[in-house]
Amino acid sequence: MNRKNRNRVFAAALVCALAAGAAGGCANPDKEGAQALEEGNYEEAVEQFQQAAKSSDTGEAAEGYRGLGMAYYEMEDYESALEAFRQAADGGAQQTIQTYNLMGICAMQTGDYGAALEYIQAGLALADSATGDEVPHPDLVKEMKYNEIICYEEQADWENAKAKASEYLSEYPDDEEVQRESQFLETR
Repeated sequence: MNRKNRNRVFAAALVCALAAGAAGGCANPDKEGAQALEEGNYEEAVEQFQQAAKSSDTGEAAEGYRGLGMAYYEMEDYESALEAFRQAADGGAQQTIQTYNLMGICAMQTGDYGAALEYIQAGLALADSATGDEVPHPDLVKEMKYNEIICYEEQADWENAKAKASEYLSEYPDDEEVQRESQFLETR
């Protein structure tokens, strides 16, 4: 599975978590937005989550912003997605490893590799301390560690990029893409 498809799988897992948190009454924008996301109807999801984000209930509003982030992410509107995820965090939405990963990807897509690195490292720190049901899928952690290397590279921080590539290859020695990156980094 390529990296883009893995990101979609992890995004789908976050949609499922969002849907689980949106259980409740019949006219629930969070629930309807999560359903629209699952069906791939992103414009409808945006409409529903915008309603939820306007709620006077801070928890519902935060979840609405997180849902907006997911919908915008799926629409590849990374700037809007990142802003929505930030508003969700500011509103008190629980930050998850998956959310930090998506925030990191969004920041990378917009060229803000410094912010991306912060999000990725926050997600990796959460992953390191996760227990029980919170333990992330191993491919998610692998993807985040790969993106950490890229963030250092894009900031021309060659020493940290080399160190992270070396750590990565000690855990995932068969990754030919990072083997090539590591060879490239040796020339820096």
